[in-house]
Amino acid sequence: MKTETDKKIHENESALIEMNKQLMKLEKVIQNMTEKRGNIFIEWLENQNKYLEWEENFDPSYLRAYKRSEIIFANFGFNVGAEYGGMHYGVVIKDSSKHNPNVNVVPLTSLEEGETEENLHRDRLFIGQITGLNKKNSVAIPDQMRPISKIRIVKPKKAYHQIFKLTNDQMDLLDERIRRMYTKLRPEEK
Repeated sequence: MKTETDKKIHENESALIEMNKQLMKLEKVIQNMTEKRGNIFIEWLENQNKYLEWEENFDPSYLRAYKRSEIIFANFGFNVGAEYGGMHYGVVIKDSSKHNPNVNVVPLTSLEEGETEENLHRDRLFIGQITGLNKKNSVAIPDQMRPISKIRIVKPKKAYHQIFKLTNDQMDLLDERIRRMYTKLRPEEK
C-alpha cells in the first residue's frame, strides 16, 4: 500500500486541480513579462524541468571534487529581485568532496564597459584577470555567496576538464571581504 509520501501528483485529484490553477496563473504572469525577461524565464523553466528529471538519479560522485579557489561555470537560475541569476562563473569558497551534492560559491562577473575598479558597488570586489580564463577583469560578488547544487554546474564536471583558479592573493582579498561582510572579527595583528 502506498503512503502519502509515495503518491505521485497525478494520483491526487486535489493536488492536480491546484497544479493546473497555478500553471494558469504562471502562464498569465509570463504573458505579461517583457519579451527579454519572458524568454529568459522560459529558458530557465526548460532548465528547471531538466534538473527535476535528473535530480532523482543524480549521483555527485560521478563529478569531480571541487577545491577552494577553483572557478566553475554554472546556471544560477532565474531568481527574484536582485538575487544573482543566469549563467555565470563562480569561485568555490570551500572544498566540496565528490560525494557532496552542493558546492559553496561566490558569483563572478566582469567589469562593464566604462566601469572601473574605483566605481564598483561597495559589495563588489575587484579581482582582476583570472589566468587562462579570459582577458576581462573579473569582479566577485560576495554578498551573493550561496550553495548551489552540482546539478547546476556546466563546467568543469570531470577531473580531466580544464581548471581555472584564483591566485592566493586574489583568494586572500576575497576572504578578507567575506570576513568583513559577514563577521565582527577584527583583522589579525601582523
